[in-house]
Amino acid sequence: MGKNIVNMFVSSNFNFKTSIKNLKFYNEIKNSGLFDEEYYKNTYDDVSGDPLTHYLTKGHNQGKFPSLDFDPDFYFKTYPDVENSGLNPLFHYVAYGKSEGKLIQQSYSIRRKEEICETNLAFLSNYEFDKEPLVSIIILNRNGLTHLKRLFKDFDLKTNYSNYEIIVVDNASSDESVSYLKTLDLPITVIENDVNVSFSKGNNDAAKIANGEYLLLLNNDIEPTYGWLNELVGTIVYNDDVASVGAKLVFPFYFNANRESSYRIQHSGDIFAERIYPCCLYAVNKSDSNLDIFDSSLTHNNQCIAVTGAVNLIDKKVYNELSGLDEDYIYGLEDVDFCLKLHKKGYKILFAANALLFHHESSTRVKSESYFENDKHNYSVFWNNWGQYLSKSLLLDKINSNKFFTEKNLKITIVDEENSENKELISEISRNFNDSDINVELITDMENYYIGNSADILLSFTDNYDLNRIIARGDIVKVIVNRNNLNTDDYDITVSFDNDESDIKINDDFASEFLEKLENIIKDGYEF
Repeated sequence: MGKNIVNMFVSSNFNFKTSIKNLKFYNEIKNSGLFDEEYYKNTYDDVSGDPLTHYLTKGHNQGKFPSLDFDPDFYFKTYPDVENSGLNPLFHYVAYGKSEGKLIQQSYSIRRKEEICETNLAFLSNYEFDKEPLVSIIILNRNGLTHLKRLFKDFDLKTNYSNYEIIVVDNASSDESVSYLKTLDLPITVIENDVNVSFSKGNNDAAKIANGEYLLLLNNDIEPTYGWLNELVGTIVYNDDVASVGAKLVFPFYFNANRESSYRIQHSGDIFAERIYPCCLYAVNKSDSNLDIFDSSLTHNNQCIAVTGAVNLIDKKVYNELSGLDEDYIYGLEDVDFCLKLHKKGYKILFAANALLFHHESSTRVKSESYFENDKHNYSVFWNNWGQYLSKSLLLDKINSNKFFTEKNLKITIVDEENSENKELISEISRNFNDSDINVELITDMENYYIGNSADILLSFTDNYDLNRIIARGDIVKVIVNRNNLNTDDYDITVSFDNDESDIKINDDFASEFLEKLENIIKDGYEF
């Protein structure tokens, strides 16, 4: 152990007598097999010096786990007197608890993971094929040796599918990734790049040499569970007009600040959410992350507008037909872009609910300055490509309550001056809209310009409202109800009850007539 360890104990923030006790049992704790030095160093990035010394003097008070084989929370919960004593739980067990017959158990992370994997077995379809189509699994890698080892652990056993090839695009790794890949007894081809090419280019390059009928885009930070590939292939083979299938992705257990995300849903298909800046829509996971992994809504396949490229099985003929992934993107949004191309062409995208994999995403994504620069670039490309199409599709989706592009209801913000003659009419209109599950907000303060990101339509009964100052999405539809020769110049659509020159002429039921005619205007080439 030496003087350094003694000095660390003495200079710690803890009671000196406790430090001496810890030191006395240091070797016994180390030899117990319940402290995993490599796990501890790799899990917690603030560890310095000797890992066991750090745990005994600091780490246990910070809620750190000594290994996956010893759960401090279980020990404290089972024996409250130990927690009240202030002693390190692992120290207590080795020094006293073991001889007293006290129980220990593996970390919750291990137990819960086993429960998830076992439960998912009950939902698997275990598809059978007259002949398994060849699947080309494409993986991009850069200095991802740790992830590759996790990904390929028992890989062949977990797939429950035999006809596949693996193409790894290595982007100039400086670790031992390539040499490790060459030791695997798997059908692997490695493309060794001299530079770090983009996600789109890397996958497109691999697709050119792929022999499979299907391409599977797979991140290197994925950890499969049993039956995942069989489930994906069966979903695309046994459903008509399906060109792309995504998987159920679950966050792994985190021992750091991300702990509350542990074992929650990370991906179950995408929908779109609204925002003001940058304008105006972005893809998000469809289901609430707080839902149980095996909630009834998450155990059957669903059609969706997009799935993540982290795990995406694609018909190779369709991939080639659409010229693969758009190489204007730099690691971001290329997967959503491709899915929108599929949708526009009439192909279906399915979420395979029981193809379950853990996605160690937060451990690979570093949000550096270049990350934010790429993100800004990618969204600019994306919105230029899809802004009009998405804004139109989302609005029509809300008008017809399809719940496909979004699960939100249409929202209309009505603007009128506080003491106008339209009060009775606005009340009637608001009731009609609410009866159709449309959200209505009323603004009567002409100095209130905050419309927010959730409003789809601004319906104004006054021309005394400065549209240049409103804070809203750039694709909000601005409509004015012209009853008294109002100035309509800055509005997109004019509504009137008696003017034949208006865009929408309303007769009896304002709400239903308005929505029907608005839908026709949007379909006829309205520019957002």
